[in-house]
Amino acid sequence: MRVLYLCTQTLIVRKDRMDITTAISLLTVNVIVLSIVILALLIIIIILLVKLSKIANNVHQVSKNIAATTEWLSPTKVFSVIGSLFQSFKKK
Repeated sequence: MRVLYLCTQTLIVRKDRMDITTAISLLTVNVIVLSIVILALLIIIIILLVKLSKIANNVHQVSKNIAATTEWLSPTKVFSVIGSLFQSFKKK
């Protein structure tokens, strides 16, 4: 009876160790997969931020061009430039 008890106890301990080893292996795989997913998400976020920065620079350049065009289309600027041209011709 005692031998049977020791054999069953040894089997239970080995089975528990195997379950713990399996759990540790699965947790390790889970950590690796989650690390890869987090790294991929960080790379995607960095790429999106770079693209947004380029778009913001383009919008800034367009707004500067629109501001310069608006300044040149104002009547006071046009007449002042025409007046300065006539004054430069009169001086010569």
